[in-house]
Amino acid sequence: MLKEVPKVGKEYHFFDDGKITPSRHYIAVIQEIIPIEEADKIIISTPRDYNEEINQNVFIDMSLLDIWIDEKLSCDWIYSPVTDYIVKANIPEYDEDPIYFARTKDGGWFSMDTTNWWQGGRLDIDGKLYESLLEYENL
Repeated sequence: MLKEVPKVGKEYHFFDDGKITPSRHYIAVIQEIIPIEEADKIIISTPRDYNEEINQNVFIDMSLLDIWIDEKLSCDWIYSPVTDYIVKANIPEYDEDPIYFARTKDGGWFSMDTTNWWQGGRLDIDGKLYESLLEYENL
């Protein structure tokens, strides 16, 4: 069952790496809803390799569509084989760059590594993950 599409301007809970703990909890503000058909027009400089000789990431320009394709192939247990939208959010306490989400196998939203290697995490659209965290904390 598909979860709702987030609303632009609305705040949602976000959990780094999908781990539901207080130390992995952030607030995401939705900036844009991008139809998947338009994702090929958005180009992002993304780390796709690490050069041991210079001790740095190697960045290449890729479309958001190609990044999503790479992510769903390399993390096929997380991402749905199809997505209707890419969701752009700001999570300033987590990363200074925008965070982009695609559909998961369970109909939710999980972010992709776009400008950094650590940007994967779960967007809590209905607040149930956050509620479960509060219940666990109160045990």
